[in-house]
Amino acid sequence: MKKILFLISVFVLSSLLPSAYAHSELVSSNPSASTYIEQLPEQIELEFNEELLSLGSANSVSIISPSGEDLGMGETSTDGARITRLLNTTSELGIFEVKYRVASADGHILNGSFTFNLVEAAVVTSESKKTNEAESGSNLLVNSVIGIFAFGVLLIIELARRTWKRRTTSSD
Repeated sequence: MKKILFLISVFVLSSLLPSAYAHSELVSSNPSASTYIEQLPEQIELEFNEELLSLGSANSVSIISPSGEDLGMGETSTDGARITRLLNTTSELGIFEVKYRVASADGHILNGSFTFNLVEAAVVTSESKKTNEAESGSNLLVNSVIGIFAFGVLLIIELARRTWKRRTTSSD
């Protein structure tokens, strides 16, 4: 019985240890990835799940037009977990690529990219409703760990209750 309790305890505790998923990840952007927009914003904005280091040119954002031109103007600005860069205007339509390179607070370098589409303004005939996005991977991981922990605690309580019940019954 002690061996089973020990193995369950080891399993529960090992599932609670921090994992390698603790590095920065992109949380949101303006414009958002894989969206269709009718007007290019004045600046690109990227937000991450943790603060970024501001070490000269360690953080960068490029916005590549369909013709291959970088539309970014000036330097990239870092403020906490947010990074921004001004954009030049363009009359091009099509798929634009955003490439970024950031240094997270733990010093880990994160490179990534996503695309969005700049389309011609369309005539709206009816209003469309926004759909809720699925739960992000980091929230899913946290919720999974909490669920495993709760299950382990309940299991340990039940095993302790049964052990205590046996001891009190056998001593009578």
